[in-house]
Amino acid sequence: MQDVGTRRKRKALQAAAEFYCKNRRRKLIAGKCLEDYMNANALERKRSACWRCFQGKKTRQEFSEG
Repeated sequence: MQDVGTRRKRKALQAAAEFYCKNRRRKLIAGKCLEDYMNANALERKRSACWRCFQGKKTRQEFSEG
């Protein structure tokens, strides 16, 4: 079993992980992807590249599973 500090560090590292965003056609960090994905969907910004993005949804699910 992991302590809380170790889990927090792992989450922070995951949020800083860089990947290639297909919709934006550039590299992003996971934390920025999560933020933009949630804002686009919560505020229904349909013109955003993040609107209903399957890659953003997958990134969010992987992040929450830890």
